[in-house]
Amino acid sequence: MSKTKSRKLIFIIIAVIIIVGAIAGIILLRPPTKKKLTIATAGTAGALYPMGVAMAEVINKYLPEFMASAEASAASVENIRLLHEGKVEWAISQAEIAYLAYHGLEEYKGKACPELRSLFGTVVAYVQIFVRKDSGIKSIADFKGKRLGVDRPGSGGERAARRVLTYYGLSYDDMAEVFYGGCPELVQALIDGKIDGFIVTHPLRSAPLIELTTKMKGKVDMLSIEDPGFYKTYPYYTKTKVPAGTYEGIDHDVYIPTSRVIMLTTDKMSEDDVYKLLKVIWEHRSEWENVHAAIKKWVTLDKALWGVVIPLHPGAVKFYREKGFTIPDELIPPEMKK
Repeated sequence: MSKTKSRKLIFIIIAVIIIVGAIAGIILLRPPTKKKLTIATAGTAGALYPMGVAMAEVINKYLPEFMASAEASAASVENIRLLHEGKVEWAISQAEIAYLAYHGLEEYKGKACPELRSLFGTVVAYVQIFVRKDSGIKSIADFKGKRLGVDRPGSGGERAARRVLTYYGLSYDDMAEVFYGGCPELVQALIDGKIDGFIVTHPLRSAPLIELTTKMKGKVDMLSIEDPGFYKTYPYYTKTKVPAGTYEGIDHDVYIPTSRVIMLTTDKMSEDDVYKLLKVIWEHRSEWENVHAAIKKWVTLDKALWGVVIPLHPGAVKFYREKGFTIPDELIPPEMKK
């Protein structure tokens, strides 16, 4: 080989080494891809959306490998769908909707979501029934022929309203009119006289309901659901007493169905990721607990597993066991029983 060809070959080899080294350097210097974590919550008027936003901020602050964000949604039913389709990583759901979806019951018959896993309980969902006193409605049965307000179509709250009506032998077809909307819209419709009453699933003493009972003091009332048969038919509800005076102008005890709102994920998340996320969230609770009074009251480590009705994620089992929790057998996920 001539000296000229040898030099060319050396130059080519050096050039290749430089190029490969440069590419390797770029790869090494490029920041690692962050893991997306979208938390689907509920409407912006309640406690869950600000909780999700604050939790996402904590995750981004202390776990830089994640890119977390929270989004408002139509809550339980939509969130189950988003989790099932892999469009979000975490989401809240009322316990009864999660239970039905996981086991493939009622509207989820043939469409079970066995991949769902629990993380922790959040606020308590109160099924509250408000009526105008001049409507003549004294019981659930009296809604027949009246103008009824219910939560957004397909939401957990709207389905709760249907369960209440069904138990008492009614349906939407029995109403003069059915008005759909979030809690603020239902409150305004009642104040404006557009509806006679509404059934809503919302935190106790939430801002819209305080507004209603303040503006219409003495003109609205709450209905109770005390029939033991209702709670036997729907075992995921608990009969809960709302003491007299909880709302201005309502001077008698009221008994209503309640359930826990649960933060969910799926079995697609790794045990290590879920463990790290829960550890950071609970260790830095002081940075998100004050976003809403209901969050501070209910979303605590000691209440984390109360009202949880479907199996935990393996990463959650590991975390809570380290914290001294005894995990009930029904909350152990199937993959940990093999």
